[in-house]
Amino acid sequence: MSKYFINREDSFMLLVDIQERLFNAMAEKVQGILKRNASILLNSALEMEIPIVVSEQYRKGLGPTIDGLQDYIKGADNYEKLYFDCTKDSTILEAIEKKGKKTAIITGIESHICVFQSALSLLDKGYRVAVASDAVASRRKHDWEQALVMLKTAGALVYPTETIVFMLMEKAGTPEFKSLSPMFKQS
Repeated sequence: MSKYFINREDSFMLLVDIQERLFNAMAEKVQGILKRNASILLNSALEMEIPIVVSEQYRKGLGPTIDGLQDYIKGADNYEKLYFDCTKDSTILEAIEKKGKKTAIITGIESHICVFQSALSLLDKGYRVAVASDAVASRRKHDWEQALVMLKTAGALVYPTETIVFMLMEKAGTPEFKSLSPMFKQS
């Protein structure tokens, strides 16, 4: 059963392409869910000192990471890329490898393209991959659903944001629990 658990000591967060033009192509409801849950994951990573790696696909065309996430990624490794698969960019792959962590927690867009290809490559390279099912998105619901099914079939852990964060926290009563748990009381 241990392969289904995530721990903070061996994890890093990978934020994939939550950029202005991609984000704005999502339905308004999807935008709200994605922004809220990506914020929770990034805030949790900062609170628990989990390293963050950020990718941005072709910034000139798609813009930077959205404003609502900028505060969380100020100190993070942030890389522009042209490949859909983050790991095909040697600078991003080197940054991931330097973290010395073997579990990637992924949030991003689009689920069926950049998130999907990056997750598969990380799995192929021997990483454990946890995809936050409610913190990844696609323009079309079918594409998002199929991406999650395919990733789970390929061996990724597909968990909701709340499951990931509470698994990383491990117990109640800690300073992290007191700081992070109120985020889940909001709908």
